[in-house]
Amino acid sequence: QGDGYYMAVPAFVGHKKDMGRLKLLLTDLKPKSSYCLIFSYRLAGERVGKLRVFLANKKTAPVWEQNKGEDERWRTGKIEIFQGAETTNSVTFESERGKGKTGEIGVDNVILISGLCPED
Repeated sequence: QGDGYYMAVPAFVGHKKDMGRLKLLLTDLKPKSSYCLIFSYRLAGERVGKLRVFLANKKTAPVWEQNKGEDERWRTGKIEIFQGAETTNSVTFESERGKGKTGEIGVDNVILISGLCPED
């Protein structure tokens, strides 16, 4: 298993609609190329809230969003990042607390690979 860290937003502290954000800076991405962002995520608990992913150059709408887990297992998310003339310089994971009293939103194992996202 090994030592490691993951980002977690527990449901039992704070107020509903509280936000947690994790911003990762992406450096040296080549223009006019494709990348794949792969990450593990978990939404555990009733009415746990939402997990969204934003890319820096598309500030308004999330490029990925999940609002409940089918179960409490860790799952894999994939996002294709196509670089135009302007390159994406950061990715932000945002979790919004729901109405639930228990549970957790977690993000782990974030990696960026060159090229299109692999099929499962």
